[in-house]
Amino acid sequence: MKIKQFVLSLQVKNPDKKSILLMKLSFSLYLLGCLQLMAINGFSQDKVTLNLENTQLETILKQIEKQTSYSFIYNNDEINVSQKLDIEVIDKDVIKTLSELLQTTTIKYLVKNSFIILSNRPQQKNKYTLSGTVKDAATGETLPGASIYIKDGNKGVTTNEYGFYSITFPEGNYNFQVSYLGYTVKEIQIELTKNTKLDIQLEPASNELDEVTITANTENKSQVNTIASGISTLKGSEIKRLPAFLGEPDIMRALLTLPGVNTIGEGASGINVRGGNIDQNLVLLDEAPIYNPTHVFGLFSGFNTDAIKEMKLYKGGIPARFGGRASSVLEIRQRDGNTKTFKGEGGLGLLFSRLTLEGPIKKEKLSFLISGRRSYFDVFFPIIGGEVKDQKVFFYDVSSKLSWKINKNNTLFLSGYFGADVMKLLFEGEVIPEGKEPDDKTNFSWKNATATLRWNHIFSNKLFMNVSGIYSQYNYNLKSTDGGPLDTNSSIKWKSSIENFIVKPDFTYYLNPSTKMRFGINGTLYRFTPAKATSDDIGINTINFETEKGVEVAPYIEYEKKWNRFSFSTGLRYSWFGNFGYNKVAVYSPGVPQNVTTIIDTREYKKGKLIKSYTGFEPRVSLKYNLKNNKALKLGYNRMFQYIHYISNTTAAFPFDVWKLSGTHIKPLEVHQISAGYAYDTPNKRYNFTAEAYYKTFKNIVEYKNGANLLLNENIETQLLPAEGYSYGTEFGAYKNTGKLRGSINYTYSVTRRKTTSIFPSDNINDSRYYPSNYDRPHVFNITTDYALGPKWNVGLFFTYQSGRPVTKPTGRFIFDNNPYLTYSDRNAYRLRSTHRMDISFTYTPKRPNKKWKGSWSFGLYNLYARKNAFSSFSIFKNNRLRSYDFYLIGAPVPFITYNFKF
Repeated sequence: MKIKQFVLSLQVKNPDKKSILLMKLSFSLYLLGCLQLMAINGFSQDKVTLNLENTQLETILKQIEKQTSYSFIYNNDEINVSQKLDIEVIDKDVIKTLSELLQTTTIKYLVKNSFIILSNRPQQKNKYTLSGTVKDAATGETLPGASIYIKDGNKGVTTNEYGFYSITFPEGNYNFQVSYLGYTVKEIQIELTKNTKLDIQLEPASNELDEVTITANTENKSQVNTIASGISTLKGSEIKRLPAFLGEPDIMRALLTLPGVNTIGEGASGINVRGGNIDQNLVLLDEAPIYNPTHVFGLFSGFNTDAIKEMKLYKGGIPARFGGRASSVLEIRQRDGNTKTFKGEGGLGLLFSRLTLEGPIKKEKLSFLISGRRSYFDVFFPIIGGEVKDQKVFFYDVSSKLSWKINKNNTLFLSGYFGADVMKLLFEGEVIPEGKEPDDKTNFSWKNATATLRWNHIFSNKLFMNVSGIYSQYNYNLKSTDGGPLDTNSSIKWKSSIENFIVKPDFTYYLNPSTKMRFGINGTLYRFTPAKATSDDIGINTINFETEKGVEVAPYIEYEKKWNRFSFSTGLRYSWFGNFGYNKVAVYSPGVPQNVTTIIDTREYKKGKLIKSYTGFEPRVSLKYNLKNNKALKLGYNRMFQYIHYISNTTAAFPFDVWKLSGTHIKPLEVHQISAGYAYDTPNKRYNFTAEAYYKTFKNIVEYKNGANLLLNENIETQLLPAEGYSYGTEFGAYKNTGKLRGSINYTYSVTRRKTTSIFPSDNINDSRYYPSNYDRPHVFNITTDYALGPKWNVGLFFTYQSGRPVTKPTGRFIFDNNPYLTYSDRNAYRLRSTHRMDISFTYTPKRPNKKWKGSWSFGLYNLYARKNAFSSFSIFKNNRLRSYDFYLIGAPVPFITYNFKF
C-alpha cells in the first residue's frame, strides 16, 4: 500500500504550565489549519494534462500526483497497476481525468480530502431469466403449484395456476430440481447465459403398488414451505380414494375430511368454514362462481371428479385477488384436456354413471375435454313400488373445456358447466288414472350454468397476464298443484334467478426468485331476481319482485417476499359496491321497529340510478418464520366484505330461499380474522404435522326474527335483524404420506356465537345475549386411511365424530281463544345428539395385459354400523303430552358398487 506520511516532532525541555497551554493552543491551531488546507485540497480544481499511450497504470498515477495535490492509496494485491492504458486529457480536473482513465476497468475511486482511494468494484454478472411452463409429459396438462428449486442457490419458485414459472439469477451454471405431487422429480442442468424459455415435462409416478411398500411420495401435505396458513389442496386422485356415498367420488364430502370444515348434517347444502354460513364461501369453477355446488339437497357434489385437476380451499390466508365472500374460497380447476392422445374414463354404478372424454383436435395446439354425469334413482322407483312408484328424482351435469395454444406467448381457454336437479313429487294417497297427468304434485328444479373465456399472455419472461370474461347463472323453480308443501289447494309457480357478469384482468410480475407481485381488478355485475310468483288462488296475489342490480369493482395488489428464514405476503383490496335501480325501497317511520304497518313512504329509483353504495379496504397479511429442522411459525390477518346475502331460516337449501344484495336496509357483512399456525415435517417428509388457531369477528350478520315469514315477502327486511358475532378455534392435523398405510387424522375445536343488535330491545333474540349459531359444533374429529392390501387390493376407511348442532325446541303449549299455541325455548338452547359415522370401501384393480383399457371395481358401505345421526328434531303433542323426535336422513348401511374404467 502506498501512503504519504506526515510526521511532526516538537521538543520542549522542562515546560511549565503556561508553556504547555501555549503548545496545546498552537498545536490545535496548526491542526485546524491542516484540516482547512486538506478541505481546500479536497475541493481543489487541480488540472491535469496527459497524452500517454500503452502506459502502465502506475506511471499514469505518478504523473497525476506530480500535477496535483492528491495522493493515491491502493493495495497492490487488489489493483493491477501494471495494466496498460491510454489517456489523453488537456487541462481537465482530476475527477474527469479519473473517470475517463478507469472507465474500461473494474477500478473505482473515492476522493477523501487530499487522498484518492482506489479499489476494485465487484464484478457484476449479468442477470438472466429462465421461464416456461411445467406440464404432464403424458397428457400435456399444465401443473399448477409445481416446484422449481435451484439446488446451488437454495432458492426456488412455484408455478402459477396455469403452470407458468419465472426465475431470475446471475449468469452461470445451475442445477434445477423440478417436482410436483404424484410425479417423478426431474433434475435439469442449464448454463444461464441469456434469457431462456424452457418448458418442462414431468413423468407421472407409477401407480402400480409394490407388494411390500409404496415408495412414491405422491400426496405430501407439507405446510412448511407455504407462507399463509389455512390453505388445503386436494387432487382428483385423493378424492377418488375416499369412501363415497353410493360410490360417487365427491368433492364436497372430501372437504368435510379437512380440519375447520363441517356441515349441519346429512342433506345440508354447502359447507360451514370456521364459523361461517354456507353463503360465505366463494366456490369458483374455472373462476366462475357457483351458487349451489351440490345436488339433491346437498347429498352429492355438483362436480364430476374425473374432470377436476385440483381444488384449493383458502380458509385462513386468503389472497387479495379473491373477494366478495367473508369466510373461505374454494378454487376448483378443470383439466385442460389431453394435447397428445385421445383418452377417456368413467364409471358405472348402481345409481350413477359418468363419462369423461378428452384429446387433441390438433396435437400440441388445440385440445378438448367433455365430462358428464347422470343419476337414475327414478329408474328404480317403479320397481320399488308403493309411494315412490311415480316419484322422479334425478340430477345431471355436463362440463367442457377447449384449450388453444396459439403460440408460445398466447393461450385461450373456453370452459363451461351446466348442472341441474329435477324433483317431481306426488303426494300420498293420490291415484293416477292411466294416461292422465296427476293433479296433486310438486316440481322442484335447480340449475347452474357458467361460461368462462380466458386469455393467457406472456408479455416477457417476467410478466404474465390472464384476462377472464365470465358468465354465471343460477335459477330455481317451484311449481305446486292442488296442495303440496305450500298447502295452497290450488297452484303456484315460483321462479328465481341469479346472474353474474365478470371481467378479471390479472397480472403477475416476477421480480426475482424471492420477490413476486400480482395485481389486477375484478369487476362484477349482479342481477338478482328474488322471486316471480303467480297463483290462481284468490288469497295469493301475483308477486313480481323487481330485479336487483349491483356492481362490485375491486382493484387489488399482492406482494410476496422471501428471505432465508423470514417470508411474508401482503395484499390490499379496495372494494366498491353499488346497488342500482330500477327498484322501489320502503321508507319506515323512525323510532319504531320495521314492519309493514310502519311503512310511511316508498322511494322509487329509476333504471341505472344509484340507490346505495358501500366501500371498504380489505388488507391481507401473512408472515412466516422458518425454524430449524423443517419447522415454521405463521401469522396472518384478513379483512373481508360481503355484499350478497342468503336469506333462509331453514336448515337446508330450498328453491324458495332468497338471495339479496346489500342496499338501503341490509348492510354488507364485515369479517376480521387473525390466525396463527405451526407446521412441521419429519426429515424424510414421511409425516407432516400442522396446528392452527384463529379468531374471527362478524359484523352486520343477517339474522331472523322469531317466527319470521320469509316466503313471498316483498318487504323481507321487516323479518330481519342486525347481528354480530365471533368464532374461534384450534385445528390439528397429522398426515402420513408413504408406505402401505397412508392417511390423516385431524381434530377441530371451535366456538361460534351470535348476538342480535337491534336498537329495539323487544326485537332482540335471547334478550340480546350471545347464543350458538346453527352450525356451532365444538368438537370434530376425522380419520381418513388408505391401506394397500397387495398389488390388486386397496381398502379405504373414513371415520368422523362431531358434536350435535344447536336447535330450538318447543317447551310447552297454551290455549288462547280456543286455539293452541306452542311456547319455545331460547334460540338454540338445546343440542342434538353427537353424530359419528364410519365408511369403508374396497378397490380391486386386476392386472390386464391390454394396457389400453384399465378397469377397477369399487364397493363398500356408507354408514357401516347403521348410526342414526339426527339432522333435525320435531315435536308433537300426543296424549296431551309434548313429545320430541329426531329426524335422520340415513339410518342404515348404504352399500355401493361401481366399475371405474380408463382407456
